[in-house]
Amino acid sequence: MKKAIIFVFTVLLILSAQAQNGSKVAHVIKGKVVDATSNRPVSYTNIGLEGTFFGTASDADGNFELKIPEEMVEKAIYFSAVGFKNKQFPVKQLFEKEFVVVKLESQSYGVEKVDVAAQNMVLIRILRMASENIKYNFGSGPFNMHFAYSVEKTINGEVQNPQLASVLLFDETGYASPSALDAFKSRNYKITKEQSPDDYRFATAQLNLDDLLALDWVRSAAGVLNPSLLNAYQLSLDSQPVIDGKEYWVIAFSPRKPSVITTGDYYASTFKGKISINKEDYSILKIEGQVVAPRNNRQGRALAIGQNVTEFFTDVLYTYVVDYQDLLLKRVSLDKNYLLKGEQISEQSVLEMNRAHTNNLTQIENRNYFPGE
Repeated sequence: MKKAIIFVFTVLLILSAQAQNGSKVAHVIKGKVVDATSNRPVSYTNIGLEGTFFGTASDADGNFELKIPEEMVEKAIYFSAVGFKNKQFPVKQLFEKEFVVVKLESQSYGVEKVDVAAQNMVLIRILRMASENIKYNFGSGPFNMHFAYSVEKTINGEVQNPQLASVLLFDETGYASPSALDAFKSRNYKITKEQSPDDYRFATAQLNLDDLLALDWVRSAAGVLNPSLLNAYQLSLDSQPVIDGKEYWVIAFSPRKPSVITTGDYYASTFKGKISINKEDYSILKIEGQVVAPRNNRQGRALAIGQNVTEFFTDVLYTYVVDYQDLLLKRVSLDKNYLLKGEQISEQSVLEMNRAHTNNLTQIENRNYFPGE
């Protein structure tokens, strides 16, 4: 259903397969796009005439129909689908059959068989494809997401009572237009403290919720999911596991020079990460990171520390894991160790999505951080 909904929008953006005004239809091409190996239909294949915006897309069953204007019969026609090699040939070649079957070959990168320089280029292409296909592989808004949130701290070896909360998030646009600005403008939430006779909202800084949501690089198209930053990272193929019957690339990455743009942390001195990408549709399954920083602002990793600020985290080490499932963010876990006022603190934060829905929405207009309404 996810791709059907999203690609309906995509297809609507492609010019209709009707001949232009004043043009005569020379031929109507009807056919089906299939996997050359399995003969299974290839859904939502982009089909177009070279050098024009004229085209269509195959439907969920791989079927398509394209009316060719008289003035375009000398053009070449191309077929392009995620996970398959592009195919192109003269459009006239399809006039000979009443119903054509176009077979696309799976795209096999053979990443492990090439040298370092070539492998880096292949990995860049994979990451770029993953970024470009976020809007197809993840849910578009508006929707609500309901999270359970917990923070557990150990101070100088003494375990503190866990801090629990419920988070209701409203995302107006979802993953349809991923960017940091869109995420900031379109995502709002309400925090409710649990296990208390008085339900109230409280400062987000106490929970570092913005910090955790910022780790959702899919939503913000940040880090290695920002195509313009890919050359700033060292990339390597970590593994190619099969998970739940699906094949993945696990790509390890680290910035050549750590910065807030490449790590999300203003003071990061070292950063190592991994991202798991589905080989079939380039969807992201997981993002992992490990960061060392000499200091951190208490209000957030991405913020600088003012000259007059005396209280901040030092000797910071943290790891995080971001999991995705069913088109959306599923879970964010952050394990952080640091010094504050001479105390050694270990902090484990988990944000876990319980359910999401697109009907009966609760619209949240802002981020109210203060107790009460």
